[in-house]
Amino acid sequence: MSSEHQRKLVQKLKGLVTNIKWTPEEATLLFKALLRRFPSASKKDSSHPLTRIMKILHCVEINYITPSWRSHKGQSLINLLQDKTITHEELNKCLSDDKEKTLEEIINEIHQEKLNKVDEKLLRDVKDIVSTVHGNLPIPDDGSQQSELKKVLRNLCLAVDKIKKYKPRLTQMVSWCLMALSKKGRLIQVGTGEGKSCIIAMFAAYRALRKEKVDIMCSSSVLAERDLNVWETFYKDLKISVACNANKFDENLKKCYECQVVYGTAEQFAGDWLKQRFQRMDVFGQRKFQCAIVDEVDSLMLDKGNHAVYLGSNMPALQHLNPLLAFIWATVNQCSKMCSDKDSVLRAAEEEVKHKLHFTPCELSQAKSRCYIPGFCSDLVQAKLKIWIENAYKAKTMTKDHEYIIEKHGIVPVDYSGTGVIENYMEWTDGLHQFLQMKHESKMNGMTAITNYMSNVGLLQKYGNQIYGMSGTLGEKAEINTLKEIYSGIKTCVIPSFKRRKLFEVEGMVVKDESTWTDKISDVVIEQTKPTTYRDPRAVLIICETIKRAKDINRQLQDKVKTSLYINNNMDNSAIFSKKLEAGEVIIATNLAGRGTDLKVSDEINTAGGLFVVQTFLPKNARVEAQAFGRTARQGSPGSGQLIVCLTHLSQSLQLHVLLKTLLSCFEKIIDCVLLEQLENLFVMRLEFYQKTPNNEGIEDLASLLTYILTENESEIHKAKETRENNVARELSSYLKNEIPSLKKKESLFSEYLEVLDDVYKCSNDKPAASDLSALNEYWGMWLLTSFNDKDSEEVLKCRLKGDLKTAIQKLRQRQSPLSNPYHNILYGNDQRKKGKFAESIRMYDKAIQMDPCFGAIAFYNRAFTSLIYQNTKQSLGCLQRALGDLQNALKSVQFQCDQYGITQMYFKQQSREFSSVSITRFDEHLENKYKVLLFFKENIIEAITKLQIAFDRGGSVKVDEKLVSFLVPSVDYLHLVGLLVKIVNVFRSNDPLKSLQLMSQPSFDIINELECRSCLGLTHVYELDTIFSLGGFISKIFQKILE
Repeated sequence: MSSEHQRKLVQKLKGLVTNIKWTPEEATLLFKALLRRFPSASKKDSSHPLTRIMKILHCVEINYITPSWRSHKGQSLINLLQDKTITHEELNKCLSDDKEKTLEEIINEIHQEKLNKVDEKLLRDVKDIVSTVHGNLPIPDDGSQQSELKKVLRNLCLAVDKIKKYKPRLTQMVSWCLMALSKKGRLIQVGTGEGKSCIIAMFAAYRALRKEKVDIMCSSSVLAERDLNVWETFYKDLKISVACNANKFDENLKKCYECQVVYGTAEQFAGDWLKQRFQRMDVFGQRKFQCAIVDEVDSLMLDKGNHAVYLGSNMPALQHLNPLLAFIWATVNQCSKMCSDKDSVLRAAEEEVKHKLHFTPCELSQAKSRCYIPGFCSDLVQAKLKIWIENAYKAKTMTKDHEYIIEKHGIVPVDYSGTGVIENYMEWTDGLHQFLQMKHESKMNGMTAITNYMSNVGLLQKYGNQIYGMSGTLGEKAEINTLKEIYSGIKTCVIPSFKRRKLFEVEGMVVKDESTWTDKISDVVIEQTKPTTYRDPRAVLIICETIKRAKDINRQLQDKVKTSLYINNNMDNSAIFSKKLEAGEVIIATNLAGRGTDLKVSDEINTAGGLFVVQTFLPKNARVEAQAFGRTARQGSPGSGQLIVCLTHLSQSLQLHVLLKTLLSCFEKIIDCVLLEQLENLFVMRLEFYQKTPNNEGIEDLASLLTYILTENESEIHKAKETRENNVARELSSYLKNEIPSLKKKESLFSEYLEVLDDVYKCSNDKPAASDLSALNEYWGMWLLTSFNDKDSEEVLKCRLKGDLKTAIQKLRQRQSPLSNPYHNILYGNDQRKKGKFAESIRMYDKAIQMDPCFGAIAFYNRAFTSLIYQNTKQSLGCLQRALGDLQNALKSVQFQCDQYGITQMYFKQQSREFSSVSITRFDEHLENKYKVLLFFKENIIEAITKLQIAFDRGGSVKVDEKLVSFLVPSVDYLHLVGLLVKIVNVFRSNDPLKSLQLMSQPSFDIINELECRSCLGLTHVYELDTIFSLGGFISKIFQKILE
């Protein structure tokens, strides 16, 4: 055999030391036993002794045989090797056969786990209940809690057996008991592939049978719908109503929440609560927060604990900030070319922006480079300008298919470091999303102010001490202590696997550059998917940090092996999961293939060693890493995994620590490496010599060399992991010290605001004016942006908010805008006009015009026509003259706003078009459609001016025809929607919010969306005029001219 095979033997033995808890001495003893068992080719087996040794070592590896392992008869691995009566096939069967753990073993493991805080009495109760049910023993009818739980558990197990055709395992029953016996919540770690969904369904059924409402929170809507479909029949058999809140429109949500058990995501539960509490929609009905069961609880409580859900608030006036954002984007791009470092870029950009920024009302300049912003936005701009400039710089550094992707509906964030999920309904705040849209020349959304929110922490705290959760990875001591700090009183428990876990983690590696990294990944994948002398080919799952890197690796491998991509949850990935993976197949994925993904593999792959997982990056914490490796070695089957990390992909702090630690041991390592290489060469030579003339002296010589070879220094991957864990501990400490208090302050302030809203509804018999609600919500959103300071105490902030809201409400009662926003006065004027209170309506338009005539187009327009309607075809010449003046001013204001669109376009085009080769981009198209609506508005005003002038010149009057704002656009511009009619109907029938979002993001809907925006600003109707000739008026006009 070649020396390459001997070197592979050394690597196998090293793997035992680094990954299966063998000491160098123990591994050497094993090697000696193998040499003595296979000294030379036998009559029965003509294969080379080294091949047979490698087969045994591969079997040891894939079955995770430790030195303490014992067979059913109590024999160690070395004992079995020494027994020459045991054949190779019998030895393999003995190593791979694993019985399920007994109840006694499970309870003992729980008791011995250091992180578990489970008292003796509780474990005795659990053991009593489970042993009774598992052993089908009689249950005394004594009315005790123990007996009642035994009856419930037995019935639930029978239901599972009836519907799912299997009996719950002992570990599942133990988990159920621990939760059922815990009065104040319990978080349980149950290994991946150990049947969490069954435990959750059984516990949810138990609580539902107690007449409680149960909310089951999954890590994604896909998993929520999957688990509902899997367990729906089980619930129905128990006569428990169940539903899923994902992908439902409002009309179906109330029926959903009437069910006893609801599957969904935390985001959906929080959003629906906000609809009920903030928007006053009857969604939740009478549902209470009685019991929460959280799947993948560490992801929700730790990784996403500070994530907040908010309902979009309609603030179209903030679209006036778009020219400023375009100016910032162009300026940051320009300054980046002239300045060498980030700080210089930010300082130069801020200085340039401030120089050309002006707030209206002010004198307008003819200079095309000036940027005009409505005065009511001045506080917001001054508070956020630095952050917007920083985010423009950040957008330049962000990468497509890394932090975000481009979908049909635009820029979409990706949770690349956690779940890999594409977050279709999320947008970044503080202008970052808009800068990315400009970067990729896509449709630019208007900015919003957050007026309502609910964090995951805040949502879960509504359940008090009735939070139950499961995960395959609760984490280490730091994570568990953090959970206990946030959710006081909650207890944790790690449940052992029902069989011994057989995950073999190959020693990871950190390589210096990306080229070497891709080559190493390619080499490992090809090696695993090809047969060797000691095993058949395997299947491989490659998990990448980003979509971009997954695509790069796919390009590298697709001509060498059979690959499939799993990188986008918006695509149909059913083909990947609909069949078992076969030998040689490779799935290239992101973290999307982590939590909740169950990949089935063929029996041939399990015989060869199971699925091989290649983790191509160092995850942000050990829990995410464990979730990735949790895709293999499930339910007692074998599996392997390996980390292959590129140094340049690590954060700068991690790179520095790894390099520093490497340098500190560099001299020692150089000497060791040289010596080790010489020793390995000597070992290979001695082994070749021994195979020709096997003897005891040769075995001892090889053993002494091997012990030294197997004693290695700490690897770079271990150094990187150690540094990562230290970083995690610091981040968790900061999370507790800074982020959680900030979250609690904001949630407390929001509760304060909700109480004020309650009073507003109460004072108006639950029918407050829409304009008042809009103004108050807008004021609160702006208050958060401009007045919230983390350094202030909760008491100080609440006191300030109370006082400011009191002043805001007083202003509203006096028909004043709390933010001096003219659009609020326009909307209130529209309310009065509907009621026929024309004089009050005109007074409101007057106020809006006085606040800001520059952006007063709608106020001038509405005042003109309200005045004409007020006098109803009997307008005096003075009335006509005033209306003419208003419309001429409206025309000037519309032209000014058209110029602002031109300025936005000019600033946008200053940046180099790196990402698009098309002449008309989606950004251009969207801006053009917005501009087109303004042009239609101009035409309407010009036509009205012409007819008013004729009526004025002839001494006549006008008849006003009022129409909805949709009539502003000629019918020909709606014709393109006819071609989409079938698609619109299909999307509506699908009840799929994502399809609706994608449809409404198409250019065909730009004009409709812009009309809706104008309507929210107060342009709810447009008007057409007919001139009415009056002989008396005509004669009066002639006399007036004669007198002049």
